[in-house]
Amino acid sequence: MLKRLPLLIAVLALAGWAGNFTIKNFLAVSLIAYGQPGESSDAAVGYAPANAEVLAARARYLLYRADPPRTDEAIADLQKTTTVSPRDYRYWLELGKAYNANGQAQQAEASLQNAVELAPKYFEPRWALANLQLRAGQVEQSVAQFRAAISLSGGGYGEVSPRLNRNVTLNAFNAVTGAVGMNLDVLRRTTPADNAAKAYLAEFLAAHDAMDQALEIWRQLPANGLEADALSYRDLAIHLLRELQSKNRFSEAKEVWTKFTSTERSPEDANNLITNPGFELPPLSEKYDALLDPPSGFDWIMLRHPEVRADRDSNASHSGAKALHLVFAASMNSTFQQISQLVSVDPSRQYRLSYFAKTQNISSLPSESPFIEITDAVNPTLFALRSVLPNAAPGWNAQTLTFTTPENTHGLRVKIHAPQLKTIDHTRIAELWLDDFSLSQYREQ
Repeated sequence: MLKRLPLLIAVLALAGWAGNFTIKNFLAVSLIAYGQPGESSDAAVGYAPANAEVLAARARYLLYRADPPRTDEAIADLQKTTTVSPRDYRYWLELGKAYNANGQAQQAEASLQNAVELAPKYFEPRWALANLQLRAGQVEQSVAQFRAAISLSGGGYGEVSPRLNRNVTLNAFNAVTGAVGMNLDVLRRTTPADNAAKAYLAEFLAAHDAMDQALEIWRQLPANGLEADALSYRDLAIHLLRELQSKNRFSEAKEVWTKFTSTERSPEDANNLITNPGFELPPLSEKYDALLDPPSGFDWIMLRHPEVRADRDSNASHSGAKALHLVFAASMNSTFQQISQLVSVDPSRQYRLSYFAKTQNISSLPSESPFIEITDAVNPTLFALRSVLPNAAPGWNAQTLTFTTPENTHGLRVKIHAPQLKTIDHTRIAELWLDDFSLSQYREQ
């Protein structure tokens, strides 16, 4: 028994030391978590001066919460942290940011390089290094780091095909152009070889008056494929539609629309400029609500009116299975102009609009008669025509309107319009049906 006594004493001493070490670390961590930030962080470091997280916590307080910031002391703590835990990229990242805040660019870059080398598959170290290098004028090194950071920005979370982060990508493009201007070659080198990233680049270019370059990239992208690519392509198409429409470039907007809808619908009559002319299909804006505000694309936009019921009726149609049905069953607080379609046309050309209509209990007063309105899509005051609907037409009636587009008109808005009805006769509810719209260039026989 006496022979074993020294061993027992050593074991008890070790256990006491280990217990004391554990208790002190527990106290330090508890102070960081629950104590007053300033005093507690100092006390925590006193209990556990070799605990990397405790040292880093005090450094964060000194950097971001102390007033004024005590940057030199924070850097000293983070230097100890990287000595205690040299393989943890997080502490090198924090040290690099602290050096950068203190104007020590060379030390900041070295620390961030360490963070990148320790965690080459992590986004944040590369992002911090890219921004530091860009501010230092190291454009080529920065571009390489931005490109890698964008590639790592998706964060899979179990997804088969994670989608690159749009905001990260656009922020990278903004940073690069802020330093070197709208240099397309540099932007292309910043962009990973990924269809989603290329879509974000095209979006960025379109928003910065480089539409031709944006369209060049868009034309090379597939309309379908991996889910992440398809989502990015869809978002880009909608963005391009808005930008092109606002710039009166409707023929190119129609090109975007045609490719965008090629995976959604079968091709329609090429001679008819009206999409979904008989309301046979739900408008695509019901699937993609981003098309609604502002109204985008070349399909019916059907917005809700609080007092007018509008639906695709399968009980009465001129042809096919559906027709548009409007019911005016309540006094209206505003006019009805919630259903419209954008059409791409050529300037100074003659066109003919035709459609079929039937009505029930529609007022004969001009101030209360519904009508189809055609206006210039960009400037409605430039060009506006009306085709008034018949007031007593229980059967289907063909309606036509021939017109010539002005020399600067490249797009039309075809809109179903009804004046505000303030008084309703509930024994004679006003209804109308519309079907089989057609718009085409008119050539006299």
